[in-house]
Order: sequence, then C-alpha cells, then structure tokens
Amino acid sequence: MAELRASGLGRGAIEDRLKKQRLFRKYRGVYAVGRPDLTVWGERRAIVLACGSGAVLSHRSAAAAWGLRPQSSGPWDVTVPSKRRTPAPVRLHRSIVDAAERTTLEGIPLTTVPRTLLDLSSMIPEHHLRRAIERAVELELFDLNEMRGVLHRHPRRPGSPLLKALLADFAVHGQTRTRSDLEALFLQICLDHGVPRPQINRRAGGREIDATWPGSDLLVEIDSWTHHRGRRAFTIDRAKDRAALRAGQRTARFTGDELERDPAGAASELLSLLSAS
Repeated sequence: MAELRASGLGRGAIEDRLKKQRLFRKYRGVYAVGRPDLTVWGERRAIVLACGSGAVLSHRSAAAAWGLRPQSSGPWDVTVPSKRRTPAPVRLHRSIVDAAERTTLEGIPLTTVPRTLLDLSSMIPEHHLRRAIERAVELELFDLNEMRGVLHRHPRRPGSPLLKALLADFAVHGQTRTRSDLEALFLQICLDHGVPRPQINRRAGGREIDATWPGSDLLVEIDSWTHHRGRRAFTIDRAKDRAALRAGQRTARFTGDELERDPAGAASELLSLLSAS
C-alpha cells in the first residue's frame, strides 16, 4: 500500500484498479499488479511486505532464496523486530536483525548468508547444514570472516556450537564436495558411528565414486530413486559394478531409504565390509 501511495495513487484509485482487475489483493495492504499469480520471487516480496516494517526473509526461506537449500513447502520464514500479527502464511521469528546481517536480493529484504546459516543451524539436521555451507562455497557466497563475525555477535544462539564444529571440521579436513543431502547424510553417518572417514566423489577406475577409502578395495555408491530409477540407469549401474569387479574392487550400494531408516545398521555393515578389505 505504501508503495502505491508513494506513486500517487489514493484509496479511490486503488479500489478502482481492483474492480477493473488491474490490481489484485494478495494480503492486507499488498497487491499484485496486472495478474494475480506471482513468481516465487514475487511471493517472497509480497510476504515480506505483508509482515511490515523491518521484516526480512530468513531461516529456510532465505536459504532457498540464496540457493543454499531447496524451497520448503511449509510456511514462509520471516524475522520481525517486534511482536505483530500478519495475514500472510508465515512462520514469524522475533529478533533484531543487525544492519550487517541484512541485505536485499532481487529487491527483497533478507538475512545475509552468514546470518541465514546461523539461523538454519538450530532447525535442520547436521548433514543438511553441511550441504548448505558447501553450496554457499560453491556459489561463492561464503565469507569465513563474516561468518566468524556473526558467531561472535551471537555466541549463545542454540545452533552456534554445531556451526562452529562444522567450520572446524572443514578447517582440518578441507571442503567436502558432497552433491546431495544423501551423500552428506552418508558422511555424517560415518562420522557419528566410528566408520573411517570416506573420500567423497573421488575418481577410481576412470569414474567418479560416491565414497572410497584409501587402501581399501571397497567402493560405495549411494542410490536415490530420483537419479537411479529407470531401465537405463539400472543397466548403467550394473555395468559399472562389473567394471569395478574386473579391476579388483568391490561395490556396495546403499539406498537413501536404508540410510535414513537405519543409520546405525548401515554403519555396522560398512565396518564389516571395510574389515574384509
């Protein structure tokens, strides 16, 4: 509404445009121009406007906007400086977002990447947070000094110990290049259950393998239904396994369902397979 008023439109002009379907009411005081359906970026902007002055897109919603995590199907996450009601379908977080921790992207106020990662750290699994940091690095959005600054300003935030632990892990072992949540989950299972740390997405026998171990003939492939369904994928996977066998390497395949349903069982099986090398 404020932007329409600033453009010179009074209440009568706004009501006239609504009747003529040149404006469409999205939320109280928020209107779409020309057509009622909005792009995801339009929805993000409408949501933040509906939440009032000082509101910023945050948490999962900011992570999706930055490209760090998939867009959530749940309510939008918005951080506001004070208690308030909103007509929009949002999950409100009450916090003062420092000027150094807020910015705009495509005209939408949102939390910076470091603040977004801090907000995420208390609400998503560790392997998802690992993937979010990796994506920030891949997209050249990650600044270690800025991340340390945010952690210094918020030492008591619930997720800060986890975030610090992941940064320490990267400092010692380097940036792991997992390419999916499942690969990140597999690595986390190994770290949590005493399985020797695998190398992720390394080349062996002329092809890239999901997980390998130095000095071991064991190769692990992590199969998701999304990327391994269909006759062609099934045939290619078996041909790869036979090629590895001819080269003296064993291939073990774990499905995403197995890893999510029974991580301890998967770790136990991995230890047995490694001990047989």
